[in-house]
Amino acid sequence: PQTVVVYTLSSELSGVQRNWYLLDHEFFEERSKRQPYPSPMTTLRTLRYFSLWNQAVAHLIQDLQPDVYHCMDYHAALAPLYIPKECRVPVILVLHNADYMGIVETDFINNRFWQTVPALRRLGVVFNLKKSAIRKYMTFEGRFNMLKAGVAYIKEVQAGHGVCAVSANYGVELKRERALFNGLPCIMALDNATDPAEDQGNTGIDTLKKQRFQAKEALQAHCGLDQNPEAKILIFIGR
Repeated sequence: PQTVVVYTLSSELSGVQRNWYLLDHEFFEERSKRQPYPSPMTTLRTLRYFSLWNQAVAHLIQDLQPDVYHCMDYHAALAPLYIPKECRVPVILVLHNADYMGIVETDFINNRFWQTVPALRRLGVVFNLKKSAIRKYMTFEGRFNMLKAGVAYIKEVQAGHGVCAVSANYGVELKRERALFNGLPCIMALDNATDPAEDQGNTGIDTLKKQRFQAKEALQAHCGLDQNPEAKILIFIGR
């Protein structure tokens, strides 16, 4: 058994309570600045990382019982497999770049245990799952595939409803070109927020520059920063 430490951060904005849960374990810290996930994807250590990560996420879901589990891409797509039926919550799987499916070339793993135990058995041991579950949820086109787990789970439990793409065009492309998504009734496009303001038509360069400085000044005031029109502002939008 492994111990994962959970740190909690909370804040309130406009009457809405927001909570962040940060998971800490030595496996999760073995990353470089250039690689947010362990590399290469051909080591037993990598499989153990994703196994522990998904089991930890599953425990959080059981404890918190959220209204929905928002799963982004393959990294935690195995988590629903560890949740008992009575604790299940609806799953939304959002695809940002389905070219990355969490495929691990297990044939290249160089480990004594790995070389002497049958393939499904060793995967079952690492992921704490039965061989039947590995075969059903995590094997696609003869390879170990973590994204398959999320897709197969949604097909089985939610009749295929709950897979989304970042745009309508990308959803159509995935349905057309990726066999993994065959059998889904649809891949829904995210309902991305849009500015309800009316289009003001063509705007001159001078007007845009003026609005830019006005916006910077307002942002600096809102965030309690120095009022400096020459200051560089870095904005990060991510996950």
